[in-house]
Amino acid sequence: MKKIIIAVAALTIAISVITANNLSSVMLIMASRQGNAQVQSGNTVAQDNASQNTNTNTNNVTPNNNTTPTAAPSGNTATTAAPSGNTATTAAPSGDNKQDAPAASGNASSWTKAQTVEYFNKAVNGVKSGAKTVNQKEVTNYLAGATTITSGIKSVYNILGGDEWLDGMLKDNSQGAASYEGADITAKFPVEGQTWSSKLTEADVSSATCTEANGVYTIEIKTVADAKSDNVKVGEGHAPKAFNVILPGVVNDNIPGIAKNLVGTAAMDYPESTVKITVDVATGHVLTAEYDLKWTINFDKMGIILPFGSKAVYDIVW
Repeated sequence: MKKIIIAVAALTIAISVITANNLSSVMLIMASRQGNAQVQSGNTVAQDNASQNTNTNTNNVTPNNNTTPTAAPSGNTATTAAPSGNTATTAAPSGDNKQDAPAASGNASSWTKAQTVEYFNKAVNGVKSGAKTVNQKEVTNYLAGATTITSGIKSVYNILGGDEWLDGMLKDNSQGAASYEGADITAKFPVEGQTWSSKLTEADVSSATCTEANGVYTIEIKTVADAKSDNVKVGEGHAPKAFNVILPGVVNDNIPGIAKNLVGTAAMDYPESTVKITVDVATGHVLTAEYDLKWTINFDKMGIILPFGSKAVYDIVW
């Protein structure tokens, strides 16, 4: 996430220079943007702590409307929980205990949205409590739509290369392959820094589907769009309950003072975003996960709208 913020900061610096009509400095920014991406670790942005007190209990729900809730046995045995409407919660197991997603009953394609979300939560939350390794294949940042740049600076923004230049900057600040184990899974796998991966409810989701083929469930969840706000917290709203979101506070903390005076305070909105996982039916283990987050930075003071996207792909080893 740090590299994306660097790209945004570079853009706001460029906006500041453009507004001052200092074209020579603009060209220097263009030439040095790759160097700016290599920030020393000492400048790492502090993670937003707003959600540290969030209840980390997870929903252990089997999509079976006739299931009677039972207490979870000790050890590594999979747990069974209350059906939708009477959801029971248990704390995530500690240490090496694995908490498998429950075996679902009936045809997965006939599950309701609520049942699919409940099963998704149970399965994906098990990654942080039980997975051996999370292999990040890539995290790709991209421009998710046309930008809105005010007329006063649009001509020079176009000299920079316009949306194509900005899209290239974002892609330059993407991430490659990496592997995470133990505490690093908690730190990096969505939702980063939390002991859980999803707190989605039926109300947070615009669609939820599950299909089964060759002993594997494929679950796709689309979140309800989050309205623009300058006060977003992890675990609240819709997308922040399941994605590694960029928070407006992090953006604002990393915009240089000269740029902030011109562009004002950033607000964020999160359009409909998608997460897709595959799950082994027999064990309930997540095999793969793909997150496609849409996030838009709004600088209302100057009428600037920057629609971004981040796609992350993971393989899970148990």
